[in-house]
Amino acid sequence: MKYSKLAVLILSSAAAFLISGCGGTTVNATIGGTVAGLSGGTTVVLVNNGTDPITVGANGTFTFDVQIASGSNYNVTVQTNPIGETCTVTSGSGAVDGDGDQVTSVLVTCDANPV
Repeated sequence: MKYSKLAVLILSSAAAFLISGCGGTTVNATIGGTVAGLSGGTTVVLVNNGTDPITVGANGTFTFDVQIASGSNYNVTVQTNPIGETCTVTSGSGAVDGDGDQVTSVLVTCDANPV
């Protein structure tokens, strides 16, 4: 039984389409959260996975510039505390879910150092 060139082309294209649908895609997500308790006129420097430093100078939300691939780990830490304060990170580590949903649950809380 002979196949025409058109039939072979159609079957080849369909097979390629089906095979390409089997692999997963990587989705990138932003990592961020909220800073609270930071005194006016001070800044805190945060890093994600030891890189991508951002300087936050006010209470409110923050987002790192570099996105993280779905399934990859993130670990937000304080690189430099504000003068006279100590900031701690809560919910700062985990893995981006398979859908690449944005992480917005990191909480950075700053408190004045005791005198």
